[in-house]
Amino acid sequence: MMRPNLRVFLAATLFLSGAAQAQAPAPAQGFPNKPIRMVVTAAAGGITDIMARIMAEQIVRTLGQPMVVENRPGAGGNIAVAHVAKAPADGYTLVIVNVGNAAIVRWISKELPFDPTTDLVGVAPVGEVPSLVAIHDKLPVKTLKEFIDYARANPGAVNYGSAGTGTMPHLAGDLLGHLTGAKMVHVPYKGGGPAAVDLGAGRIQLSLLGIGSIQAQLQAGQVRVLAVAAKQRLVALPAVPTFEEAGLTGYEVTNWFGVQAPRGTPREAIQILNSHIGRIFDNPAVVQRFADAGALPMRESAEEFQKRILSDDAKWRDIVRNAGVKSE
Repeated sequence: MMRPNLRVFLAATLFLSGAAQAQAPAPAQGFPNKPIRMVVTAAAGGITDIMARIMAEQIVRTLGQPMVVENRPGAGGNIAVAHVAKAPADGYTLVIVNVGNAAIVRWISKELPFDPTTDLVGVAPVGEVPSLVAIHDKLPVKTLKEFIDYARANPGAVNYGSAGTGTMPHLAGDLLGHLTGAKMVHVPYKGGGPAAVDLGAGRIQLSLLGIGSIQAQLQAGQVRVLAVAAKQRLVALPAVPTFEEAGLTGYEVTNWFGVQAPRGTPREAIQILNSHIGRIFDNPAVVQRFADAGALPMRESAEEFQKRILSDDAKWRDIVRNAGVKSE
């Protein structure tokens, strides 16, 4: 006969085990069996939105479920990331971020409602985009050196637009000013698209966005690109020199984009999503569309992508401190 205290112990153990299972994330059995929501940190028209929509268009063909794109711009992407960080960790709510959202923002923002390195987890990288020095066509300079000289001679006269506080275009502008001594004014927007529109209209004089964000303004002859922050010239802009070719060494600023999910999302769901996101680049037409937008496709495992996030978090902490970027 079982002793009373043993019966109590076993009953308690079973109860606690059941409670723990009830609190754990649901397994990814049959995942996905409903549409997936992809939250975009920026307004429509920018490179983040472009990548999200290409991905959503393609992934349904292999995943079997639609991916619904939802733009939630504002606060440099923090609004969207905070929303997803609090969403159910079931694999059905994701966010496409850039390196600023995932690895920079906590070093330049005093208060965040989330920790991008612990409240979210990497799912898959999508692409990387070198920053461009794009100026309004009416600015009286022709080269990067002339622009730097102009900005130095006219402190506060150059307004540079970014996709929001803490995004790569913001840091790229701050670093450019730090390296050259140019005093420029940061103007944050709710994504690269609105910044590009104002650059084309002449309401700001400079942006350090990717080519995909300023494509329309380039074609309209409203903006000119002086340099590309990469080791080699872009296929889409073969006449534009790299920073080193233009006379400024040590300035390589590449923005990567990727997908994150709430912490606690089942590993099975993350692996499935990673596999299908990477598979879109098996289509040469998708690779070409990325190239046309000035982006290079990226494929890494979820584990490799998470390591990238943490590594860049440490790297940008040091860059921000050395550049003297102030918290906002």
